[in-house]
Amino acid sequence: MNKHIFALATLLIFLTGCSEKHDPQDLSKLPLDMEAGKIVAQNSCAICHGMDGKGVADNIPNLAAQIETYLLKAVQSYDHGKRVDSSGKVMNVAEGLSHQQLRNAVGYYASLPPVVNQTSKVKTEYSYYERGKALSKPCAACHGADGNTKVAGVPRLAGQHPEYIAKAVKSYRDGTRTMPSMHAKLDGLSHADVENIAIYFALNEPKSSSSKAANSHEGTQFISTCVKCHGPLGSGEDLSVPNLAGQNVQYLNTVIKSYRDNVRDHKVMHQALTGLKDSEISKIATYFATEPAAHSSFTPPETVNSLVQKCDLCHSLGSTNPDMLTPKLNGQNRAYLINAMLTYRDGDRGNSAMHSISSALGFDATIEGLAEHYSSQEAK
Repeated sequence: MNKHIFALATLLIFLTGCSEKHDPQDLSKLPLDMEAGKIVAQNSCAICHGMDGKGVADNIPNLAAQIETYLLKAVQSYDHGKRVDSSGKVMNVAEGLSHQQLRNAVGYYASLPPVVNQTSKVKTEYSYYERGKALSKPCAACHGADGNTKVAGVPRLAGQHPEYIAKAVKSYRDGTRTMPSMHAKLDGLSHADVENIAIYFALNEPKSSSSKAANSHEGTQFISTCVKCHGPLGSGEDLSVPNLAGQNVQYLNTVIKSYRDNVRDHKVMHQALTGLKDSEISKIATYFATEPAAHSSFTPPETVNSLVQKCDLCHSLGSTNPDMLTPKLNGQNRAYLINAMLTYRDGDRGNSAMHSISSALGFDATIEGLAEHYSSQEAK
């Protein structure tokens, strides 16, 4: 009986291996056997990270020339459940490895030359506005180059809040709204792309529709259910609700009727418009269309260049500060960087320092900009 207990205890100790918590600095002090580390890497690590330390697919980080103590810390984060892989699964990175085997494997990867960056250097600062302007070109035929449409029946996007524009795009993508021409133009755009386009239009000055009408205030008697969300002048405080002031009158007529007739799905709008006649909707549309165009109150996200300077305060320290075991970011896999920042922002990775700056990463476009900056830099 005692033999079996002893054998079981020995087996458990072996299997837990490096999942037992040890200070990364202590592990790095173990003697390094590079050849033994190469064998461990070949048997346990190369399937994902290659023998050259380059991630074999998107969302797999490059390990070559990375800071050794950081890699040891990262392994512990995975093994103690503080991190998951890109598919959301728990990884037991060092399961079955002794402390010495782990130290050898990590030392092997840390000693490799950095991965040669094949992407071109970013020569200009990542600009939300300029990126959105370039991506919005397919929208110009209908919505106008700056978001001020000249096409009757098409909404003005200039001055609308990005949150509303992104919400509207989502409704086209999930089928809540249907329009074949819109689906075609949105195909292939990432969420970061949509945010950049939305920021571009939001920052452009809105121009009122040229239509003027006599008795334009007749619609005021029918807007009592509209003002709670859209405001008495067509511009409310809810950032997910569109500004109606100065909007295209034909568009307003059409879209209000589509909500009344349940063509567009929105319970609040259905209830608010129930029983309204076409003539009454026409007066509502005329009223809002003749109000001066309003510009949504919107402050663009912090520039990527400014955030890079803040990130570098920690990530440029390297291994010189034992209390700041942060990885090198230059030359890292772009898709991996995006995924890592998303998991910190969304609370799927535990790190109080990263969580404290997550408010600055509210836009996916910001995360994309940071990933593009660091992935384009030369790894050292």
